[in-house]
Amino acid sequence: MQLRPGGDLERVGGWLRERKLEVLPLVVGLLAAGDAAAVRAAFGGEPEGAELPVPEELRTDVESVSAVPPKQLHTGG
Repeated sequence: MQLRPGGDLERVGGWLRERKLEVLPLVVGLLAAGDAAAVRAAFGGEPEGAELPVPEELRTDVESVSAVPPKQLHTGG
């Protein structure tokens, strides 16, 4: 999630945590992690797409929301 210049990191982080997402600060925004159901509920879109809609409550603070699929772990065999 990329913040707009001057976007309120604490407000956005609190909004995400209220929706059961884990939040990690990044240089230009936040990384929000959670299961697919939590992402759907928070953003109203499928987490498989590259871009998710910015919720109306966050539009003054958030520039864009991008979904990053989880890495696949391979077990040796």
